[in-house]
Amino acid sequence: MLSESQLAALEKAKADKEAHGEFESECPGYCGAQDTFYVGTLKGVGRIYQQTFLDTYTKVAFAKLYDRKTPLVAADLLNDRVIPFFDEQQIPLCRVLTDRGPEFGKRGTKYIGWGERPSRPNVVSGGDR
Repeated sequence: MLSESQLAALEKAKADKEAHGEFESECPGYCGAQDTFYVGTLKGVGRIYQQTFLDTYTKVAFAKLYDRKTPLVAADLLNDRVIPFFDEQQIPLCRVLTDRGPEFGKRGTKYIGWGERPSRPNVVSGGDR
């Protein structure tokens, strides 16, 4: 049993999380986060970027390395690794949260067949894949 001070601390922590834009994922596939990271430069190859996707409920992650940072590359990770995995598990992937970088704009959503919902941060709805 929790004391009143412990309950108050839990309520305060919950309110602090909500104030900072954090949310609770309801189930696997409810929301995934995708981002691009600059890894570095390889001699003879050039710049290397990592595309990363994380399911916010299960913390299952996918990553691939690329030599460019484009909408096509961002969609490739979803089409090649993420969507087939969720389809195999029979789990619908409902949303993808991004930082609205140029590789995640409206042009990127056409490569995965999803429409964009105009909101901040960028949320791509996958209801009718």
